[in-house]
Amino acid sequence: MKKVLAVLLASLMVLSLAACGSSGSSDETTAAPETTAGTQAEGESESEATGGYADVNGDGKITVGYISKNLTDPFHGPINAYAEERFEALKSEGVIDDWTGVLDGQTLPDVQINCANDCITMGCDYVFILPCESAGSDPAVTQMADAGIHVIVVNSKTTSTDDRAILYSGSNDVQAGEMMANWVLEQCPDGGKYIHCNGILGNSAQIDRTQGIENIMSQHPEFEMVANEDTQWQGTLAATATENAIAQYGDELVAVICDNDDMSSAAQSAAIAAGRPDIICVGVDGNQTPLEMIKAGELGATVYQDGVGQLTEAIDAMVETIESNAAPAEKEIMVDFVLVTSENVDEYLK
Repeated sequence: MKKVLAVLLASLMVLSLAACGSSGSSDETTAAPETTAGTQAEGESESEATGGYADVNGDGKITVGYISKNLTDPFHGPINAYAEERFEALKSEGVIDDWTGVLDGQTLPDVQINCANDCITMGCDYVFILPCESAGSDPAVTQMADAGIHVIVVNSKTTSTDDRAILYSGSNDVQAGEMMANWVLEQCPDGGKYIHCNGILGNSAQIDRTQGIENIMSQHPEFEMVANEDTQWQGTLAATATENAIAQYGDELVAVICDNDDMSSAAQSAAIAAGRPDIICVGVDGNQTPLEMIKAGELGATVYQDGVGQLTEAIDAMVETIESNAAPAEKEIMVDFVLVTSENVDEYLK
């Protein structure tokens, strides 16, 4: 009967991982632990049974999970690549014993929840997650935390991150919104009409960047927001919104403020194609395309977000908890945004 159950469990894990998807997976799949945290075997002390803080399952191994937002967009690509490089190095060094590979969240909360369940089944001690939505992805965080896993949230928060995760590493997105708005004020001192191209509604970055824009623009009645578009981080939707606004408002349209640079670069290209290179487009991230546009004089600025730096800080903090076998010294790490213009773009171009 035990052999039958083992075969069934292995089959279920294969099916579950196929639903979540992974890239750069580890050499072997870590089976679910035979004992759970807090289960004490005969002759063991309580500390030996639980494995202390770092070894949640008390199995003598440190297993790490990594749930990406997606494997496709320009901002997350370098973050995922760094995750694979760093976790493989930590495995080679013996700091961790195994990791899940890059699990593909597909920018879908349900998929991220499936990935979280995979991490629970695989007996992960730590899981890094880059949420795609604040509320939608939150069950992934809470279910892993309920299972005793040390959850580390990177880049954007879920609704329970502050309460349930052991660490958040990101940047102040309100600050990013304020920086974009201040750039528009500087470039358009006479005011005018502008549109705002949103990320996916409900994502914490979208919420906070919108708040930052509002914090500044609400103090300047010479500016009027004439469209607040649901453009879902997508450049094609931002380009269409820009074209429509130019057709409707003509010379009165002075700016397009975007929640990310996929949209700002597409919006600026659409404005140039429409004969309006004077329209100020700005976004967040500092991907390669907008940086190249700044270098070429086609785009004025971007607000650079160091996603790799956010993950670096988070992984460094995890290593410290493994070495100290104790909770992290701080629960939140903030990596500064940087305004990139023609004056400093060479520092960020690859």
